[in-house]
Amino acid sequence: MDCIKSIGRSAFVAIAPESPFIAAGTMAGAVDLSFSSSANLEILELDFQSNDRELKLVGQCQSSERFNRLAWGSYGSGSDGLIAGGLVDGNIGLWNPIRSESGEIAHVRDLSKHKGPVRGLEFNDKSPNQLASGADDGTVCIWDLANPSKPSHYLKGTGSYMQSEISSLSWNKGFQHVLASTSHNGTTVIWDVNNEKIITDLKNTVRCSVLQWDPDHFNQILVASDEDSSPNVKLLDIRYLQSPVRTFVGHQRGVIAMEWCPSDSLYLLTCGKDNRTICWNTKTGKIVAELPTGQNWNFDVHWYPKMPGVISASSVDGKIGIYNLEGCSSYGTENQQHFLFHLLDADPLTAPKWWKRPAGASFGFGGKLISFNKNPPEASEVFLHSLATEKSLVNRISKFEAALENGEKTSLRGLCEKKTEEAESEEEKETWGLLKIMLEEDGNAKTKLRSHLGFSLPSEENDQTANEPHATCSSTNVEETQKVPEPEGEEEESSDPTFDDAIQRSLIVGDYKAAVAQCLSANKMADALVIAHVGGTELWESTRDRYIRMSNAPYMKVVSAMMNNDLMTYVHTIPPKSWKKTLALICTFAEGDEWISLCDALASNLMAAGFTLAATLCYICAGNVDKTVDIWSMSLEKQSAGKSYAECVQDLMEKTLVLALTTCNKRVSASLRKLFESYAEILASQGLLATAMKFLKLLESGDFSPELSILRDRISLYAEPEAANTSASTNTQPKISNPYQEKSFPPAPLSNAQPSRSTTFVPLNPPQELKNADQYQQPTMDYHSFNRSAGPAYNAPPGPGSYRSIHSQVGPYINSKIPQTVAPPVRPMTPTHQVAVQPEPVAPPPTVQTADTSNVPAHQKPIVASLTRLFTETFEPLRGYSRDTPAKKREAEDNCSRKLGALFSKLNNGDISKNAAEKLTQLCQALDKRDFGAALKIQGLMTSTEWDECSSWLPTLKKMIVTGRQNVR
Repeated sequence: MDCIKSIGRSAFVAIAPESPFIAAGTMAGAVDLSFSSSANLEILELDFQSNDRELKLVGQCQSSERFNRLAWGSYGSGSDGLIAGGLVDGNIGLWNPIRSESGEIAHVRDLSKHKGPVRGLEFNDKSPNQLASGADDGTVCIWDLANPSKPSHYLKGTGSYMQSEISSLSWNKGFQHVLASTSHNGTTVIWDVNNEKIITDLKNTVRCSVLQWDPDHFNQILVASDEDSSPNVKLLDIRYLQSPVRTFVGHQRGVIAMEWCPSDSLYLLTCGKDNRTICWNTKTGKIVAELPTGQNWNFDVHWYPKMPGVISASSVDGKIGIYNLEGCSSYGTENQQHFLFHLLDADPLTAPKWWKRPAGASFGFGGKLISFNKNPPEASEVFLHSLATEKSLVNRISKFEAALENGEKTSLRGLCEKKTEEAESEEEKETWGLLKIMLEEDGNAKTKLRSHLGFSLPSEENDQTANEPHATCSSTNVEETQKVPEPEGEEEESSDPTFDDAIQRSLIVGDYKAAVAQCLSANKMADALVIAHVGGTELWESTRDRYIRMSNAPYMKVVSAMMNNDLMTYVHTIPPKSWKKTLALICTFAEGDEWISLCDALASNLMAAGFTLAATLCYICAGNVDKTVDIWSMSLEKQSAGKSYAECVQDLMEKTLVLALTTCNKRVSASLRKLFESYAEILASQGLLATAMKFLKLLESGDFSPELSILRDRISLYAEPEAANTSASTNTQPKISNPYQEKSFPPAPLSNAQPSRSTTFVPLNPPQELKNADQYQQPTMDYHSFNRSAGPAYNAPPGPGSYRSIHSQVGPYINSKIPQTVAPPVRPMTPTHQVAVQPEPVAPPPTVQTADTSNVPAHQKPIVASLTRLFTETFEPLRGYSRDTPAKKREAEDNCSRKLGALFSKLNNGDISKNAAEKLTQLCQALDKRDFGAALKIQGLMTSTEWDECSSWLPTLKKMIVTGRQNVR
């Protein structure tokens, strides 16, 4: 495409200073196919939103003569200014561009003084009411448009300053009384208009066609010649005329017109008789761009002041074209192989001023915002702001941090209670309510949990209080019961004498087993149990087990689980909808590790059956932070309705930290690491760097992924200067210690006393400012917090650091009158000792050779194979032919190996998103086909869409693909 818009006219052009219009006056000497001698002035609209390629004609009028020059100034009663035209007969026509309803342009008047064609015409930018004109009679007139009856100044050189045909003139951009004029005899004169005197002149041996003042350096002027023998453009300093400042060499024939860019003085536009229209870099003298060469030359060029980079060019072959220096491929599809401009020697570090931002802002790490503006224009001011975009979130974080720093269970229970009241969903209420129960004092946790599940057991005190008002009634009932007369008369006879006789015979001879068998066959269960009790323990147990198996009553399954000490089977056989009963039963009879395993098993069954909330609550009871966080993380997107992502992460982090502090969990899963990473990023984005660092310190060094390590180092780097500044400005205040530093507690003393029933709570890293540190003792919540509060069947295991013997006890729900041989004995628990654990050495980062890929899903195994092969093909050829030193080669290879090793670890742990994995699979498929171009395209796509997740290894992957392609070639 040649241009944006065009129209068939042979005309000089003037562009409106404030509105999207151009004026076109018929060029003197132009001949069309009809040999018309008419002269017209037309107004054309520059509508860049229209798809019409032709300029729209919006107004016109006839002129008495044709035009040699056209100018559009801002002076006038309206905002459209005034149009002036230099005519062939020596007159200057003035027109008001405001059109009538019929589109007619009003002719204001003619200015008459010159005796020849007017070729020089220009309005004064600093004094808009002044219009300068120059004609072939060698005279220069200055017209005051406020009183245009006659020229205010009449300038004509004499003697050696004599000018013949004035070809061009230009007002100085810095001094409104300085005017320059040049003529075809090669004489250029600098005028002091106010005093009507000549400041200096310049003699040239060739014709001068056009001149322009430098808009930045007011003592420099550009002069061009239209002679084919000297088609140069020279930049002259009027103080040192002996040699030009710069010469622009590129045209092969004479230069006809030129104009300096009003938006950026770095660019100059010229056109010549060699059919070239060139854009120059005025600082270097090099060609920046060039219009496509046409069939004939352009004789008039202008910049559009309201849209930088847009120009107009009028050609001798009867066309006015509008061009865009920045390209215009969006305006059509024809001739797509041609570009609007051919970039020749552009400086890649130099951008036009209209591309430079006068003001801007950018977000930085740590809640910082940096902004700049040019005020004044020649200087820039840079400002650094601390910005918190989530004010309510910052307040929540501060309150939550204060609750953790306080360190008291009452404070955390208060937080849970408040969250329960504020919760909008039943799931949130249930979760916070359970977390509050886990923080209960001294042995109340299990009691509260059973009550919460709807299975409360009244205490003895409440029983006594409840029975006192009915004491008389109760005693009366007992007496009446005792007075019930026993039936008199003979013994009740059996309906089957034969059966009775057989039972009696067996009993007489002591064959209890046969008697029990006959009772069972006759479905007389009670008789069989009584006889079996007389017959010994073995017969009793076999009869009892058979009775339980034959019974269809649901409660008998509970009895069976209690008697056989097999709660796990009960958990796996009970329907999921009865999970509350199951959890209450576990709460009553399970302790220690059994409690954890049973709650985990129940939660797994519930999760498989789709009972997500119930499974979450059971995982919380088991102290399984990893599984709980996994479920909460999966529901994070669903809970985002009406809340920002940061608020949802804050909700999740509050629950997670309370649960972690309650259970003393020290294992960190991938989900938990990701949660801490997201939370630290949110805190850092709000400027809470110190708070983010405190929460990251909850994790041990071995729990950090590569991304989390980078984030921690970055936060630490930015947080230290702020902490130093804060301490310097508040050096009179006491130093605030880290509330999350680990605080050691002495182990419990050795004792043979019975274990205490108190429930205790120990945070992972207790705050230093704990007010009641003595209440945070082992045993911890994750193993032993639900101690027996209502006479459970089993003893709690001893806490760390204690040693004591544990005696067998009989379960409270077994009849105490049954001999001890009948009740299942309780096996003594092995006491545990506190063992000092040496810190494990930090494992080296995984590499291509050492990364564990055993758990990589089957459909992602080809990724590991393809990238391993690419790594081998990349570095094997370099080992013998690379110019780098062996140390540098080894360093580059180790770095790439570690990057890919980190990627393989992500695939092995399932820490890579689905979208990234799919794109990575496509990339490896392209590598397997040796289509390195397609692989690079996919890598580029991942750079733009998956950068946050894959930034650590994407650059390395690109380097390997490029090297691999070179090796193949």
